[in-house]
Amino acid sequence: MLNDSVYSDISARCGGSAHIGVAGSDAQRVELLNAALPQWVTENNYVVFLHGCDGADGVIDYGDGYGGGLPCVAAEEDEEPAALVRRLLFAFPALRIDVCVPAWVRSLPADNSAVAELISRVRSCAEGAESLAQCSNALEGMLADSANWCGDVDIELFPAEGRASVTAKIKDGAFFGMLSETAGEEITDESSLMAFAVSAAQARKNYDRVKDALECARINGYGIVPPSFEELSLEKPSVVRQGGNLGVKLRATAPSYHIVKVEVCSEVNPVMGAASQTQSMVDDMISGFERDEDGMWDTDLFGKSLRSMVRDGLSGRAVSLRDDTRSKLRRALTRMVNEGKGGVICILL
Repeated sequence: MLNDSVYSDISARCGGSAHIGVAGSDAQRVELLNAALPQWVTENNYVVFLHGCDGADGVIDYGDGYGGGLPCVAAEEDEEPAALVRRLLFAFPALRIDVCVPAWVRSLPADNSAVAELISRVRSCAEGAESLAQCSNALEGMLADSANWCGDVDIELFPAEGRASVTAKIKDGAFFGMLSETAGEEITDESSLMAFAVSAAQARKNYDRVKDALECARINGYGIVPPSFEELSLEKPSVVRQGGNLGVKLRATAPSYHIVKVEVCSEVNPVMGAASQTQSMVDDMISGFERDEDGMWDTDLFGKSLRSMVRDGLSGRAVSLRDDTRSKLRRALTRMVNEGKGGVICILL
């Protein structure tokens, strides 16, 4: 008799119940096979076919009672009933492929070279795999000759769910290569990793202090980094006389940082020649902008792309304030903060 787990898996794929039987032209062979699974046989619902009826594996339509088409397999000569039904189980369509990778790999972005290679190979191998059996065969050698992944993969099939699980293992030494790519800095061993971690921790500490002000400036146009206690400077106390009374004056200073969002505008107006000569080029650029905005900015003009021309113009405008002007703005803002003066008169010459 067959293992009931095979039947329960097939039943799960059929929506909760399944009728399995054998049909074909060899009546004696059909009778012997059906006798091996009597509790699963009904007269008119067969999903296992003996060779000689259809002659090949495939899909047959049993109507709405089973949700449409169900797989059928052709029995081989002298094939045992258990092997035949197991083959039927793995002839059901593969619905999902899970790829298991080390936990630290899941932190990498999708455009990382190793992650992108893995995704590409899984998609390529799974493209023509329809059944669970085909899926297992296709995925077995998917990482052969990979620079980052071991060629051997562990494949586990879950027939009741129509799911295949593939465990991919990273090659020894690939960790530092992936880390270097993500960090944008060469990291080859534990020493360079620790140096990078210390530097990154300091950068993170500095950024955590200003990130709220940056976000506020992005949304509202103005952000403030409040004074830090670590940067506090205390002056020597002084005596203050007020009439017949004496007091002590305590003064402290600490820097604060004010972030202002300024919309920088730049225009590029290349002179390309007479109107008769450049009209077609202008029309092409305008139509290209409507079709593909990003691609249009990569158009080469006089040896430079339009994107680089605009970027250079924006950079020039952003740093165009003279040093004395910046100093005056800083002094004015300092007085406004310390003296509580809200009124501003600005004269641009």
